[in-house]
Formats: sequence, C-alpha cells, structure tokens
Amino acid sequence: MADRGIDYLEGAEARVRAAVDACTECGACFDACPMPAPAGLEPAARTAAVGGLIALLKGGAPTPASAAWTAACCGSNYCRDACPEGLDVRFMQRMGKIAQQARTGDPREIKQRSVKTYNAMAASVRAIGGLLTDPDDLKRLGDGRPVAASASAAAPAEVTFYTGCNVWKTPHIVLTALDALDAVGVTANVMGGPGMCCGVYAFNQGDAKVSGRQAFGTVEKLAASAARETLSWCPSCQIQIGDLALGNWRAVKGETPFDMNPFFGFLASRIEALRPSLQPIRPRRVALIERPAIPGAMAAVRTILGAIPGVMLVDLDVRPAGVMENTLAVLTGFRSTQRAALLEGAAAAQVDVLATVYHACHRELCLYDDGQPFEVMNVMSLLGEALGKPREDRYKALKALGSVDAVIAEVAPDAAARGIDLDLLRSALAADMFATTPLATPPR
Repeated sequence: MADRGIDYLEGAEARVRAAVDACTECGACFDACPMPAPAGLEPAARTAAVGGLIALLKGGAPTPASAAWTAACCGSNYCRDACPEGLDVRFMQRMGKIAQQARTGDPREIKQRSVKTYNAMAASVRAIGGLLTDPDDLKRLGDGRPVAASASAAAPAEVTFYTGCNVWKTPHIVLTALDALDAVGVTANVMGGPGMCCGVYAFNQGDAKVSGRQAFGTVEKLAASAARETLSWCPSCQIQIGDLALGNWRAVKGETPFDMNPFFGFLASRIEALRPSLQPIRPRRVALIERPAIPGAMAAVRTILGAIPGVMLVDLDVRPAGVMENTLAVLTGFRSTQRAALLEGAAAAQVDVLATVYHACHRELCLYDDGQPFEVMNVMSLLGEALGKPREDRYKALKALGSVDAVIAEVAPDAAARGIDLDLLRSALAADMFATTPLATPPR
C-alpha cells in the first residue's frame, strides 16, 4: 500500500524544485512582507534573506537573515501577491520552515512534538466542543464522515463544508455558518473534526511526512463525499489542504479530486440569495480584525456584513497580518504591538463592535473588550442576529470566569451529564482556553 506521507513529500519536492528554478531573487517578496522589521532585519538584508531561503530549499545552509525571516513568517501572503514571477512564496517559506527544523532539530523530538500537539488539540476539541455544543448539534458537524447540513437537505449535496477541527470549540460560529448555507438554499455535506485534521500541527512541528499523511487522508475523505466543491471554514485548513496538499496531490497525480474555496467567498457570491433572510439589527459601528492570508476573504466578509441592515463598517489604520491571531505567536512582541494598535484604533474610531473573523482570533481576543467602550464579537454573531437565529457565545462566557478551576466549578454537572471526564476537560482548558502560547505554534 502506498504511503500517503511519501507521496505528499514527492509532490512538495517537485513544487519546490520548480519554484527555486523560477525565482530570480529580486527581493520583492521581502519588501512586501510585514515581518522583517519585527524580526530585526533591515531592508538591506533582502538579498541575504531571499538568497538564503533559496539556498536552504536547494539543500544548502540558510543565511542568518533568511533563517530569521523564515522563522518569523506568519503566513500573511503579501509575498505571493508581490512576486513578479507569480510564485507561491508562502509555500516556499513554509517548506523552508520544515527544512530549517530538519537541519537543527532531533528527529525523535520532532516526532514527539508532532504527536503531543496533535493529541492535545484532539483532546481539547472533543472536550470543549463536546461541552459547549448541544448533542444534536454535535451530530451535525460530521466527525470524519459526511453529514447533511440540515435534516431537509437533499442528496447529492452541492458542496462539502469542511469545518476543520478547532472551530468546534466555538460552536456558535460554525453552527451559524450552517444556518447561512441553509438560508441561501445550498445543500451541503458537513465534514471535519480531529479525525480529518489538515496536518497543520505536525507540519508546524517539522514533521512533514506525518502532516502529509494526515492531509492526503483528509483529501481522500473529502473526495469520497462526492461534491466537486469543498468549502473551507478555517484559513489554516485552506492553506494546508487547498494550497499545500492539493498542490502536492496535483504534482504527483496530475489532477485534483475537488476544488477547495473559502466559505466567506462562497457565501458572498450568493449574497442576493442571502439578502431576503437578513433582518435589521440594532445599529452598530463595526471594525474588522482582518487577516490577509486568503485572497478575497476579507472583501467577502465586508460584502456579507454590508448586506446586514444596521451594520456600518469602519476602517482601522492597521495593516493586517497573519493567518489568524495564533500565527502571530511566532513573534510575540509583534503580536502585542498589533493587538495594541487594534484596540487603540477601535476606541479612537468609536466603534461599537470590534469583530473577529476567524475562530482562533476569537478564542484569543474575545475578552479584550474588558474596560473598552466596544464589544469584541465574531462576525458570525452579527450574521446570526440578522438571520433571526442568535447563538450564545459560551466560550467567551466561560473564559471570562478567569481560571480553569472556576470553569470546572461552573460546568461540572453539565460535563458529567455528557460523559466528559473532568480531568481531561481540565487539561483541555489549560492547553487551550487559558494557555499563553497556542498549541500550533512552531518551536523557536
């Protein structure tokens, strides 16, 4: 039987060879990147940084400048947009991270970190998601198997909605996404959960083979759902599956079994079908915590929010960065600066809502409205109000209790009724809700 991980690596190697052969080392990617200055690199380091990355991808040694630049990559994607050759520089940087860890790390430690972080993620998703999601709703999330988005959905489904894993911890977000698909009359199979990991945990720890094995396994499961188009909720999943895995699959197999596109772009393309379902909500000035990683996604979010009667969008003078808030943990000083700029900008703009777009941003930032003249909420909460189906943000309510012990005391009866082991829940809360460093953060 073929090893999915080996196939994945063969595809990645073919793509890397093509990219380094095409790169002219012009430095446009470095100039466009928001991370050199936070990483301590001057503009003059562009030649050493880009040249060192190409040398690393060819099997050589990186330069100090390229090592710092690659380690600081948070996936913003400005590099790919700036490349005059149209190269996927983010892919090159991600493969550079793998190569750097292979050069400097112990293979056994890499494997141990890979297993440890994945297991911690899976445990936290099942414990926290199982606690916060009603049992009937939990069945709708398709843990490794296709499940119709609504009881009335007809087969075959038009699309597969791939939730990823971690959005299960904030069920008000993902369930509102299903409500939105229902509102536009789209039949969808829902798939996701730890049994369908995109491979990002193993990848970030440097274990590309296991990451590829997980990603190709998920590709096969998504292909088996029979819908030609898969919608991704999570931007990390869009990158790991839509860019990395499907790109590697195409390189070794000559074709891909489906197209993967972001949920927000799909919903925005159906905005006229959605509009009749949107009711006026209490008027609010709303600023977005934007992420530039997925092309067109933020414009799509603006289209959706702009169709809600009562929402007035406000721009903040903060350059977006990262895939989600957790990816900024590669440089914690930069993350702190970005957070401060968002909060100060939102207060100065007199917004009523500072809106997170993605689930990881929401988990990290949902309590940053403490003492502020605005509320932090997810964009799907605004959409849920407009659809007439508001859902409680139970994750934020529990995190506001302030400690693992306080949450356990609050939820113990409910957890027992749902068969959730309190010791496992305690570990999950410590690793997620009250962790100082996100689980998926690459080692420094």
